Amino acid sequence: MENQTDATLVSQAMQRQIYRTKKQIEALTRAIDRVDDATELQVKGTLLKTYASQITGRHNYVELPDYRYPDRKLTIQLDASKSIIENAEAYFHHYRKDKRGLATVEANRDAAQTALTQQLARQEQFDATDVDQVAVVKQQLITEGAIKLKVLHSSKLPTPAHPRRFYTHDHVLVEVGKNSRQNDHLTLTARKDYYWMHVSELPGSHVVIHSNHPSEQTLQEAAVLTAYYSKGRHATRVPVDVLKVSQLQKPKGAKPGLVTFSGQSKIITVNPDATLVTALRDPEDITDDAD
Repeated sequence: MENQTDATLVSQAMQRQIYRTKKQIEALTRAIDRVDDATELQVKGTLLKTYASQITGRHNYVELPDYRYPDRKLTIQLDASKSIIENAEAYFHHYRKDKRGLATVEANRDAAQTALTQQLARQEQFDATDVDQVAVVKQQLITEGAIKLKVLHSSKLPTPAHPRRFYTHDHVLVEVGKNSRQNDHLTLTARKDYYWMHVSELPGSHVVIHSNHPSEQTLQEAAVLTAYYSKGRHATRVPVDVLKVSQLQKPKGAKPGLVTFSGQSKIITVNPDATLVTALRDPEDITDDAD
C-alpha cells in the first residue's frame, strides 16, 4: 500500500511540475513577444547622429527621413533637456539594454523547454509498478522541489522544505534562505557558477540567483530581496555583497550560516521595497514567511 501511495504521489508531482514548466514557458514567450522591436531604437539613434548637425534648438520630437523606406519619415521623441547626440546615445543605450534583456529571457525559455523535454520523457518512461524506479524518481522530485517533505509536529519549529522562491522580471529563479541551516544548505548545494548575495555587515538570509549571467535588472531585484530578508529591512539604503558561489567557502567547524569568500565582491546598494518583494514572489510558494 505504501508503494502504491508513493507511486501516486510521484505521478501527481510529475504532472504538477510539467504544468508549471509549461506555464513558465508561456510566460517567457509572452515576455519575448512584448519586447519592443529593438531595431527601431537603433535606427532612431542612427538617424539622430546622422542629422545632428542639421537640427537646431531644443525639441520634444523630430521627423527625419527613414533610410529603410523611401519617401517616409520617422517620428522620434526627444528629451528637450538633452542635446541631439545625448538623445541618440539614450536610444542606443535602450537598444543595447533591450537586446541583453531579450537574450536573457530567450535563454531562460530555452532552459525551460529543455527541462520540459526531460520531464515529459521521465513521465513517459515512469513505471508505477517498479518499486526501485518509484524511489529514484521520488528523490529526484524532492531535490527539484516538486515534492515537499512533510515534517511531523514537535516541540521545535520544523525546518522548511525549501527556501523562499521568487522570480525576477527576467523570469530568473531567486531562492532566499529562511534560517541558518537552510542558508548553509542553499549556499553549499548551489551551482558554482550561480550568483550569491548577502547584506554587508548585517545578519540576513543567503540568496542564490539561479543564473550564471544575470542581467542588471535581475541583480537589482535580487539585491532588494536580500536587503528585505535581513536586519536592514527597515533601512532606506542597504549595501548588498554580490559574488559567485565558487568564491564561497565553509570554514571547518563554523556555525550554521557562516561562510567566507575569496576575491572581490561587487556591492549593490538598494532600498528594501516590500511591494517589489510581494510582486516577485512565486505564486506556487505558499510557505510561511514568519520571521
